[in-house]
Amino acid sequence: MDSVNSSRSDSNAPASLELDLDSAANNLDIVFEQAESLLCDLGEGFSSHVKKLSTIKSRFGEGRFHLAVLGQFKRGKSSLLNALVGYPLLPTSVIPLTAIPTFMEYGPEVQIRIIFKNDQPDQVIKDIPPTEAKSILEKFVTEGAKPKNELGVDQVEVSFPAPLLGEGVILIDTPGIGSTFTHNTEATLNFLPQCDAALFVVSADPPITEVEVQFLKAVKEKIDKLFFIFNKIDYLSESERDESLSFLKKTLAEKIGYDGQLIFCVSARNGLEAKIAEDSELWSKSGV
Repeated sequence: MDSVNSSRSDSNAPASLELDLDSAANNLDIVFEQAESLLCDLGEGFSSHVKKLSTIKSRFGEGRFHLAVLGQFKRGKSSLLNALVGYPLLPTSVIPLTAIPTFMEYGPEVQIRIIFKNDQPDQVIKDIPPTEAKSILEKFVTEGAKPKNELGVDQVEVSFPAPLLGEGVILIDTPGIGSTFTHNTEATLNFLPQCDAALFVVSADPPITEVEVQFLKAVKEKIDKLFFIFNKIDYLSESERDESLSFLKKTLAEKIGYDGQLIFCVSARNGLEAKIAEDSELWSKSGV
């Protein structure tokens, strides 16, 4: 008899939980609708807030998770993202590059959507061969091609058929901090509240800088979930890596108050090479 009751109890639990979740979702839909109505009543000056609210509602409904990749220029942010999706999709360079937040999301085909400021219509580029995507992106998201964002681009969305993106993760490449383009740092900080979590990319050469320390203090106020990527480990011997990692942990603890944070040691360059070559051993060694 006990086993029968236990069986009935187990079978009822998921149904009860499902009803509770449905109720919560319905209530949240009502909250979204009421908030949108209030913002619309406030007039055209709040149209940007209506758009942001609509985006949040859509993300919640679709179960999308926004993961931003942050860091000083030339730490390997774009290279890490390329390794994660398994293709050299984002532009990389020896000079400060990314100037516009670039969203990478799942799509069966490669597609690029450019979203402009000031209610300018979106520009959608479809049926793109993967080999051409990088050169198209360079025209819209790089500081060198369009200094100080003269085109008025707000963000760029790239659809790509990568398995990781198919899990609902949206990867976001952000403007690099610490370059001569100070507006990039400002743009990144203003963008952070839209994200669910972030990866902060550092490397050993040079060690973490005062610019990065100050940026991290500001980041701490904007986002709760932050993890660290220690990139370019392929350039270091084992003893050099241990020394650099120890210095990084000490600096994070003493200057920012991050103690015991997860730090992932990777070689984004080797990770991308491994993905392209389908080399599982190199992929494992890359740490990605």
